[in-house]
Amino acid sequence: MAKDEKKSFSNLIGMTSEAFDASAAEPSAFDEDAPKMVNHRQSVYRVPLSMIQPDRFQSRLLLPFELREPFYNRRSTWQITVQKWLKLAENDRLIKRELDELIDLGDSLHDTGQIKPVTGQVISHDGRDIFHMLTGERRFWATAIKAVRDGFEGEPFVLALIDNQPTLEKQIAENMAYKALTPVGKARAAARLVLEENGISPEVGQDELAYFRQIADLRLSDETRELLRRTLQMERTYFGRLMKFFELEQADLEIADRSEMPERVLREIMAHERSLWSDAVAFYAAHEGRTYQDVQAFLDRAAGTGQKREPRMPADPVTKSARSLRRVLLGLDELPHDDKIGPVADAILGDTDKAEAKVLLNRMETLTAAMKQRFESMR
Repeated sequence: MAKDEKKSFSNLIGMTSEAFDASAAEPSAFDEDAPKMVNHRQSVYRVPLSMIQPDRFQSRLLLPFELREPFYNRRSTWQITVQKWLKLAENDRLIKRELDELIDLGDSLHDTGQIKPVTGQVISHDGRDIFHMLTGERRFWATAIKAVRDGFEGEPFVLALIDNQPTLEKQIAENMAYKALTPVGKARAAARLVLEENGISPEVGQDELAYFRQIADLRLSDETRELLRRTLQMERTYFGRLMKFFELEQADLEIADRSEMPERVLREIMAHERSLWSDAVAFYAAHEGRTYQDVQAFLDRAAGTGQKREPRMPADPVTKSARSLRRVLLGLDELPHDDKIGPVADAILGDTDKAEAKVLLNRMETLTAAMKQRFESMR
C-alpha cells in the first residue's frame, strides 16, 4: 500500500490554487486540515485555527496568564483554552471585560465577514507546518470564542495573508491602531524591539518574563534609540523608566495591563517596598474608578507611614479654585478614554449656551497665556 505523504503548506498552496482557478461557481467542500486560497491575486488563505500559533511575546496581552503557558506550548487546544477562559470570566471582571469585547468582535465577524486578513508566516516545527501569526490575534480569538459559544463542531478558520517580510514595527503599528498601548504594553513593545535588534529572539517554550528581563543586560545604541523614536516616539529616559516594570512578577504585570493602570500609579507602587507591590496592584484593579490618590493612601497605610494631618486653615477662594483646577488637569491620566481632553471639554460646555461658552473660552485662553508667561520665568 502506498505510504501517506504528510501534508505541507507548499503542497497545499498548489492544491488550493488549482481549486480556486478551476471554478468560482461551486466551491469545493472545506478540508478541515488544510488552508484554502480564497483570493489568488492577493494570496489570501482560509487557515484553520488549529494550524495557527499567535505570537506569545507581542506587546498586547490577551490570553490570561494562567492559560498562556499550556496553550503556547501546545499542551492545550484552542477549544479547551476558550472554555477555561469563559470560566475565568465568571469571577473576574477584568477578564470578563476583555472577553466581552472579543465576543462582540466575533459576532461582528460572523455578521459582516472578516474584511481584514490576519498576517503571518508559515514555519515548520517538529515536522508540522504552523502559521505563526504576526497580526490579528484579536480576530483569531474572537473566531475561536464564537465557535465554542455556538457549539460549532467543525474547524473554524480565519482569512490570512502570507507576509514573507514580517517586522515587529508592523505588529506594533497594528496593536496601536486598535487602541493606545498600556504602560505595560509599551514596555513589552520597547523591550522586544531592543532585544530583537540585539539578536535576542524568543526561544520555543521560553518563559515570557525571563525573556523580557534580559533587557537589563543591554545598553541602547544609536540605532536602537532611533528605532524606538521612530516606532514608539520614545526617548531613552522614558524607555529606562518603562523597563523597571519588568521587576514586577508576571501575574502582577498582567493585572496592571488588563486594568489599564496608569504609568503614574505603577511608578508610585514600585517606589515602595517590593513586598507591597502585589497587594497594591490587586487593590487598584479590584474596583473601577480607583485613582492615584487611592493607591497612595493604601500604600501609606500598608507601610505604616500614614500620618494624621493637622487641621489647616481654610484657603482663600482663589487658591481653593486653583487647586481644584490643578487636580482636574493632573488627574486626566486617570480617565479611561483614549481622548482625555475631549470628554472634559464636552462636560464643561455641555449645559451652556453659546454666549456663556464664549466667556469660558476667553477666560481659559487668558489663563493659558498667563501660565505660559510664568512658566517661562521658572527655573
